[in-house]
Amino acid sequence: MSLSNYRLLRSLYRLVSFGKAPQLILPDPTDSLAVSALLQREQVQLDTDALRAFYNGKRVLVTGAGGSIGSEICKQALALGAGHVTLVDHSELALYEIDRAIREEFPDRCAHPVLCSIRRRERLAAVMAEARPDVVFHAAALKHVPMVELNPCESVLTNVLGTQYVIDAAKTAGVKHLVLISSDKAVAPSSLMGATKRLAEHLIRTQISDTHQACVVRFGNVLGSTGSVVPLFKSQIGKGGPITLTDRDAERYFMTIFEAVQLVLTAAMNNARTPETHSGLYILEMGKPVRIHDLARRMIALYGLRPDKDIKITFTGLREGEKITEALVDDNEVRKPLLPGIFEVVNQTQVAPIAGEVMQTLYNLAQEGHDETAKTMVFNLVKSLREQQD
Repeated sequence: MSLSNYRLLRSLYRLVSFGKAPQLILPDPTDSLAVSALLQREQVQLDTDALRAFYNGKRVLVTGAGGSIGSEICKQALALGAGHVTLVDHSELALYEIDRAIREEFPDRCAHPVLCSIRRRERLAAVMAEARPDVVFHAAALKHVPMVELNPCESVLTNVLGTQYVIDAAKTAGVKHLVLISSDKAVAPSSLMGATKRLAEHLIRTQISDTHQACVVRFGNVLGSTGSVVPLFKSQIGKGGPITLTDRDAERYFMTIFEAVQLVLTAAMNNARTPETHSGLYILEMGKPVRIHDLARRMIALYGLRPDKDIKITFTGLREGEKITEALVDDNEVRKPLLPGIFEVVNQTQVAPIAGEVMQTLYNLAQEGHDETAKTMVFNLVKSLREQQD
């Protein structure tokens, strides 16, 4: 949709009867034409022939299959010819939605929904054994910074212990390739969400890296994902504002869901084909960080409205664990160009696995609900890992 068409929407800006708040009839600001205006960069275009050759006929299992990234992995895997996709999610509604969408879009492809939490060790192992996947994409996680800060033990049980259970189940089932979806918040983490994802990265890379068939793909925010700023801004604009931001200078890396998943699939394929030559940690090329304030103003303009006049912008202050800006590599990491849109990350030194009894202590604290103690232990473990790599 062109900018001129968006400006036509101003005629739709009206008060709704019965005393309701002002409403806008809005298009999707994340469609292919609007994205370039929001991000002000071109999306990476990849040749899908190699992807199709790799994924064709393969059995794929996706945890967090009902989420924004997980559901797109399922769809793209099927589009590339995957022989079978197992959809694993703990949310009945999310699982129903992705299963319905797949049945409509890929009526002739084989996909099986499984209601299962990654925190149920025996159940997950049974699911993995029955599915017999060639490739597992582990996308299940608690990812919203404020929610994780309010529920520390739950984040440990899902993001760390759940990842351990995925690793164990994959090992037992003889899975060839395991891929962890990680976050830029795992770099020098200030939030518990980032710290638990950093521990999850460490578990993946140290516990099964000897098979050379496991990897981590780290990237920033994706436009339009559940709980991200674009759907929030769309809702706020639709109500006539204001748009709420944490800080005028806050900035983040952004890309589209489709682009991120295409690159994740490519990184996983590359790691599987030449595992002995790679570190097992990849980051996606996300361009320059985007100032959230600028993103909000562009989005208001896309709807043909005027920032600060038609739609106000207010600032609430950073929440606990949030940063002004994020990074994709840590101080002790070096990135090397690998493929279009993908970098390999190399650590200066290798870090040994965390002792099993130490991790068990953390899991016990979380299972017993000791929020502050578990949170402190997570940050201490991450600090120790980062110091060892200096």
